[in-house]
Amino acid sequence: MKIVIADDEVLVRKGICMSISWEALGIDEVFEAADGQQALEIISQNPIDILLTDIKMPKMDGLQLLDKVSIISPNTVNIVLSCVNDMACVREAMKFNKAVDYIPKLTMSTDELQSVIRRAGTYVKELMEEQPGKLRTDTLPLFFEAEHEAKLRQTLEYGTGKEIEALLEKIFEAACVLGSRWRESGEWEEIISVFVSVGKKYGIYNKDYLMDKVTQTLKKASAREALEKVILGEALWVHEKIEEEKRKSYDAGIRAALEYINRNYGDKKLKLGEIAKFIGMSESYFSRYFKRVMGEGFSEYLNKFRIGKAKEALRDRRSTMQEVAELVGYSNPAYFTQIFKDLTGMSPKAYQKQFLDTTAR
Repeated sequence: MKIVIADDEVLVRKGICMSISWEALGIDEVFEAADGQQALEIISQNPIDILLTDIKMPKMDGLQLLDKVSIISPNTVNIVLSCVNDMACVREAMKFNKAVDYIPKLTMSTDELQSVIRRAGTYVKELMEEQPGKLRTDTLPLFFEAEHEAKLRQTLEYGTGKEIEALLEKIFEAACVLGSRWRESGEWEEIISVFVSVGKKYGIYNKDYLMDKVTQTLKKASAREALEKVILGEALWVHEKIEEEKRKSYDAGIRAALEYINRNYGDKKLKLGEIAKFIGMSESYFSRYFKRVMGEGFSEYLNKFRIGKAKEALRDRRSTMQEVAELVGYSNPAYFTQIFKDLTGMSPKAYQKQFLDTTAR
């Protein structure tokens, strides 16, 4: 198979060319084009199977290019590269099957690119099975988009079970376009491939088992809902296994976080994100994991820890409220007093007086 990559940004073109394992995707020749006009010339002179094109380019933009390619090379499978503000153009590109998929340019990863190009290659092979020169009109629509794949990867690794269910429900709704031909789609396996890819990062490798389960369900299920139930179940299983592997390594991370707090509680700028970065977790995941392990949120724990240290300092008759507040990480004495009251039921000054009165007896 042959592919053209059309983009006026040379770093984007070169980055795509160098990051993809083309041979593994069955692609033996890769052409580059700096604009739509150059891409059209390449396609007019070569039997191009796949076109990966940006929308905004000089001389001829992506939409104009797709219009012309649909005439001179109707069997070329088109994929659009898009920026966030290009979505209106993307929708235009997807009309009348001019493009089969799109990739968000700013967030695309090598895995996403390979997955989308692999699906395009499958589409090409289906077209080749038809009579030479005849455009296939009954090809199954694609429902598992690059955006879905990116979100699924993120949610499996960092989301919750409910978030996984909600995302898969959206993907399953998109699969309604398959109608009664839902068994024929190869995109169910693409979804499972995401499970396998994410799981491998944590030593979870069940590709054969997962693929076999989907294959058997495709053969035996009487309705699409039965297949979707199996896929959801496997997604939740992979997610739980990932959580288990994280717990093994992150328990040590929580200990490191507590030690970090103990050393730096007096730093007024101490933030959750700083500690998350220190122990190598994402901020959102660290927040959820800290609460799950410690039974309380990070801010709540930090305030309790600081007030505990403040109590120790207040037992010294010479310490002022301003000094103690700053010592334990509060730049605002009034805020320190409010937190102290909330957690102990009395003001710092009252606590100090009570302690000194007790010890003086």
